[in-house]
Amino acid sequence: MVNPTDSLESVVIGDGVVVKGAFTVPSKAVINGVIEGDLTAEEVLIGPTGRITGRVSAKLIDVRGELHNTIVSEESLIVRSTGKIVGKIHYSEIEIEKGGEIEGALHQGNEPAASVSASGAAPQPAKPIGN
Repeated sequence: MVNPTDSLESVVIGDGVVVKGAFTVPSKAVINGVIEGDLTAEEVLIGPTGRITGRVSAKLIDVRGELHNTIVSEESLIVRSTGKIVGKIHYSEIEIEKGGEIEGALHQGNEPAASVSASGAAPQPAKPIGN
Protein backbone atom coordinates (compact mmCIF):
# COMPACT_ATOMS: atom_id res chain seq x y z
CA MET A 1 0.00 0.00 0.00
CA VAL A 2 1.30 3.44 -0.91
CA ASN A 3 1.74 5.86 1.94
CA PRO A 4 -0.07 9.13 0.99
CA THR A 5 2.69 11.15 2.65
CA ASP A 6 5.31 9.58 0.35
CA SER A 7 3.41 10.63 -2.78
CA LEU A 8 3.23 14.21 -1.47
CA GLU A 9 7.03 14.24 -1.07
CA SER A 10 7.73 12.68 -4.48
CA VAL A 11 7.85 13.89 -8.06
CA VAL A 12 7.32 12.22 -11.44
CA ILE A 13 8.61 13.79 -14.64
CA GLY A 14 6.70 12.12 -17.46
CA ASP A 15 7.91 10.99 -20.87
CA GLY A 16 8.14 14.01 -23.20
CA VAL A 17 8.31 16.54 -20.34
CA VAL A 18 11.38 18.82 -20.20
CA VAL A 19 12.13 20.81 -17.04
CA LYS A 20 15.03 23.13 -16.24
CA GLY A 21 16.33 24.23 -12.85
CA ALA A 22 17.49 22.88 -9.50
CA PHE A 23 15.17 20.46 -7.71
CA THR A 24 15.12 19.10 -4.16
CA VAL A 25 12.74 16.21 -3.57
CA PRO A 26 12.27 14.92 0.00
CA SER A 27 11.44 11.37 -1.07
CA LYS A 28 11.45 9.77 -4.55
CA ALA A 29 12.03 11.29 -7.99
CA VAL A 30 10.94 9.22 -11.00
CA ILE A 31 12.30 10.64 -14.23
CA ASN A 32 10.95 9.50 -17.60
CA GLY A 33 11.37 12.90 -19.24
CA VAL A 34 14.31 15.32 -19.23
CA ILE A 35 15.81 17.41 -16.44
CA GLU A 36 18.34 20.07 -17.37
CA GLY A 37 19.70 21.02 -13.95
CA ASP A 38 20.49 19.59 -10.54
CA LEU A 39 18.43 17.05 -8.62
CA THR A 40 18.70 16.04 -4.97
CA ALA A 41 16.39 13.35 -3.57
CA GLU A 42 16.24 10.35 -1.26
CA GLU A 43 15.79 8.02 -4.28
CA VAL A 44 16.20 8.77 -7.98
CA LEU A 45 14.75 6.36 -10.53
CA ILE A 46 15.52 7.18 -14.14
CA GLY A 47 13.33 5.35 -16.64
CA PRO A 48 14.50 4.17 -20.09
CA THR A 49 13.38 7.45 -21.69
CA GLY A 50 14.69 9.60 -18.82
CA ARG A 51 17.70 11.89 -19.06
CA ILE A 52 19.31 14.23 -16.52
CA THR A 53 22.03 16.70 -17.39
CA GLY A 54 23.28 18.15 -14.12
CA ARG A 55 24.41 17.14 -10.64
CA VAL A 56 22.39 14.28 -9.15
CA SER A 57 22.65 13.43 -5.44
CA ALA A 58 20.67 10.69 -3.65
CA LYS A 59 20.98 7.70 -1.35
CA LEU A 60 19.78 5.35 -4.11
CA ILE A 61 20.12 6.01 -7.83
CA ASP A 62 18.67 3.49 -10.31
CA VAL A 63 19.51 4.28 -13.94
CA ARG A 64 17.68 2.86 -16.96
CA GLY A 65 18.07 6.05 -19.01
CA GLU A 66 20.92 8.60 -19.06
CA LEU A 67 22.81 10.71 -16.51
CA HIS A 68 25.35 13.35 -17.52
CA ASN A 69 27.58 15.43 -15.20
CA THR A 70 28.29 14.65 -11.51
CA ILE A 71 26.56 11.78 -9.74
CA VAL A 72 26.73 11.25 -5.97
CA SER A 73 25.11 8.07 -4.65
CA GLU A 74 25.42 7.86 -0.87
CA GLU A 75 24.40 4.20 -0.65
CA SER A 76 23.66 2.37 -3.89
CA LEU A 77 24.09 3.10 -7.59
CA ILE A 78 22.48 0.67 -10.04
CA VAL A 79 23.10 0.95 -13.78
CA ARG A 80 20.60 -1.22 -15.65
CA SER A 81 21.24 -2.80 -19.07
CA THR A 82 19.74 0.26 -20.83
CA GLY A 83 21.44 2.78 -18.52
CA LYS A 84 24.25 5.16 -19.39
CA ILE A 85 26.24 7.47 -17.10
CA VAL A 86 28.80 10.01 -18.31
CA GLY A 87 30.71 12.17 -15.82
CA LYS A 88 32.16 12.13 -12.33
CA ILE A 89 30.62 9.31 -10.33
CA HIS A 90 30.83 8.96 -6.54
CA TYR A 91 29.27 5.88 -4.97
CA SER A 92 29.37 3.68 -1.92
CA GLU A 93 28.12 0.52 -3.67
CA ILE A 94 27.66 -0.05 -7.41
CA GLU A 95 25.91 -2.62 -9.58
CA ILE A 96 26.19 -2.64 -13.37
CA GLU A 97 24.03 -4.95 -15.45
CA LYS A 98 25.37 -6.40 -18.70
CA GLY A 99 24.91 -3.68 -21.32
CA GLY A 100 24.99 -0.80 -18.82
CA GLU A 101 27.48 1.95 -19.72
CA ILE A 102 29.70 4.15 -17.56
CA GLU A 103 32.15 6.72 -18.90
CA GLY A 104 34.11 9.02 -16.62
CA ALA A 105 35.83 9.10 -13.25
CA LEU A 106 34.69 6.63 -10.58
CA HIS A 107 35.21 7.37 -6.87
CA GLN A 108 34.28 4.90 -4.14
CA GLY A 109 34.24 5.64 -0.43
CA ASN A 110 33.22 8.22 2.12
CA GLU A 111 34.88 11.28 0.60
CA PRO A 112 32.51 13.14 -1.75
CA ALA A 113 33.55 13.64 -5.36
CA ALA A 114 33.22 17.43 -4.89
CA SER A 115 36.36 17.40 -2.71
CA VAL A 116 38.44 16.08 -5.61
CA SER A 117 40.05 18.77 -7.75
CA ALA A 118 39.99 18.87 -11.54
CA SER A 119 43.41 17.18 -11.59
CA GLY A 120 41.90 14.21 -9.77
CA ALA A 121 43.98 14.75 -6.65
CA ALA A 122 42.56 15.51 -3.24
CA PRO A 123 43.21 19.09 -2.12
CA GLN A 124 46.33 19.50 0.02
CA PRO A 125 46.48 21.72 3.13
CA ALA A 126 48.40 24.98 2.73
CA LYS A 127 51.98 25.03 4.07
CA PRO A 128 53.52 28.10 5.74
CA ILE A 129 56.15 29.89 3.68
CA GLY A 130 59.67 30.42 5.05
CA ASN A 131 59.83 27.65 7.67
